[in-house]
Amino acid sequence: MTDCDLIDSSVWVDYLINGKHKDLIETEKKLLLATISIIEIIKKLNRLKIPKKEIAQKIAYVKKQSILVDLDEKIAEKASEIVIEKEIPLADSIVYASAILNDSILITLDNDFRGLDSVKLI
Repeated sequence: MTDCDLIDSSVWVDYLINGKHKDLIETEKKLLLATISIIEIIKKLNRLKIPKKEIAQKIAYVKKQSILVDLDEKIAEKASEIVIEKEIPLADSIVYASAILNDSILITLDNDFRGLDSVKLI
C-alpha cells in the first residue's frame, strides 16, 4: 500500500481530546492505523476518565477513518528487528514496522520515533 499515512495513537488522542490535527484526520485520504494503537488510544482515554460509552464512540470513529493494519508474521519479525536495532519500545516498534511494511509515513507526536526514516514528527 502506498500514498497513505499511518497515524500514531499520540496524534489520534490529541485529535480526540483537543481537536487538533483536523487537517490530517478529517480528510478523504486513506489513513492507516496499527491495531495495537487501538489499545493505546483506549488506555489513554480511560486514564483521562472518559466514560466508556464515549470511548466506544471515539474508537468507532477512529476505525471508520482508518484502514486497520493487523499484526501479522511479517510485521512481528520487522518489529523484532526494530526493537533490537533502534531500541524503541515494543508497541512503538510494531507501529513503526506497520508503517514501513505498508510504504507509509508514520505521523506522530512521540519523540521515541525522532530521527527514524519515514517518520513525520509533528
